[in-house]
Amino acid sequence: MRKFFFIVIGLLATATALLYWTQPDQRTDIPVLYWITQNDETKQETIRRFKEWRKEQGLPPIELKIDNANQDPTKKLAQGLAGVGADIFDIYTFETELFAASGMLMDITDIAKERGFSPEATYPAVRNDLLYQGRQYGFPRNVGASVCWVNREAFARHGLVEPSERWTWDQFEELGKKFVEAANPPGTRQRSFFMQAVSATVLRRGLGLDIFNETMTASVLDDPRNAEVMRRMYRWTTELRLVPTLAEQLAMSAAAEMAGNAQFHLFAQGRYAMLYLPRWALIRLRPLGPLSMRVVEPFHSGFPNMDFSAGFLSVYTGTKYPDEACSFLEFLTTESFNELVISSGDSMPPVPRFKETEMFLRPPDYPDEWHLQEVFARAAPSIGIGLSRSPFILTGSIFRQVTGIESEVIDGVLAGRIAPEDAGRIEAKRINDEIALTISSDAKLRALYAEQVEVQRRIDERKAQGRPIPAAWISNPFHLTYYKAQGLLEEEPTS
Repeated sequence: MRKFFFIVIGLLATATALLYWTQPDQRTDIPVLYWITQNDETKQETIRRFKEWRKEQGLPPIELKIDNANQDPTKKLAQGLAGVGADIFDIYTFETELFAASGMLMDITDIAKERGFSPEATYPAVRNDLLYQGRQYGFPRNVGASVCWVNREAFARHGLVEPSERWTWDQFEELGKKFVEAANPPGTRQRSFFMQAVSATVLRRGLGLDIFNETMTASVLDDPRNAEVMRRMYRWTTELRLVPTLAEQLAMSAAAEMAGNAQFHLFAQGRYAMLYLPRWALIRLRPLGPLSMRVVEPFHSGFPNMDFSAGFLSVYTGTKYPDEACSFLEFLTTESFNELVISSGDSMPPVPRFKETEMFLRPPDYPDEWHLQEVFARAAPSIGIGLSRSPFILTGSIFRQVTGIESEVIDGVLAGRIAPEDAGRIEAKRINDEIALTISSDAKLRALYAEQVEVQRRIDERKAQGRPIPAAWISNPFHLTYYKAQGLLEEEPTS
């Protein structure tokens, strides 16, 4: 038995040595970087173009490998904190603060300014997605602008007029009732819905309300305007049946062809008249063949606005090749990469000027999409507003799917467990309790909080007096945009 034990140990040791010495970075002097991302044709083409760009720049060759087995945020975080993280990470909208605060992301503020991939190189609306406590931790791989995709054939089939490019929530409700009535014969189980999802954020902002106040020191969702948004969402989902519940979405997906792409197949069939998704929906819709489509702005409740956010790349603080890894972020600003984003349909190009190119506005292989691209190019920069990120709470704790505060409260409303009038009070209390817990263990953050609370007091005082607010006092990107549009900002003195 002892002999057998030592034989097994010897075999395992030999296998471990062989595995180690056959790794690419052990067999070559060329640096090997690992990128945690989805492995698909677009990512492989990104790597090919990156290598080509480095060669054109006269830079030494490197190898870039995809790790698609560790995309789960928990895995990325655990490996990074253990000192064995990949060199480059995909970081998504709700992960910024968590990963930056952990210390596993490289602060690229200075090198980004030197090499042209600072926040100024992308859309102003997504600037805060890249920053944590005023420092930069990544650069966008793509930028999402969510719109309403219209299946024109579904409207024509039922003799309905399509929505205009800019429309209201009253028009959404009126048109939605007509569609579900026409698409679902009386006495049959409902199989068709008007839209697969709606955005509470867009609806609140349409009423001039955001999750946070101007300084993002507190949630203000106990405002009566939020109750109206919750009432609408409950009516559309539970009473009028314009939007499916989560359980219904899952059931429809399970019964649909190609369950992984179910919502797109259901849209193509006309069982969803509309989809609420960013431009990356083209990646899934194009393979379904010719579809008669158009896109319109998200329906609003008074103030037109659009969800606008970035998925970005970050560099691991423990990488052995920081310069090479940062060169990959620099590559994201190039014509070669931005044209790849455009041609693949993977949301908006990270550098704004490329949305004005013929390749974006007039894709040669997709002439039926030209009118779609014009809407994206025009609407996204004009009404797109980034996510409000308070420095006093992790964004993920609010918006995380299923377990986030926002998701849990809205699900409670739609299920009838929480009254629409109580939803805002419950959510605001949970968010404010989380803020209090966060600042209680961080003296520096507590000092910043106290400072901003004083600024908020001055803002509230001015609002009560009907006086305009200095822009420098406001850190919430929504309020800056909204107050400017409403003429509520104090004009800066001219020199």
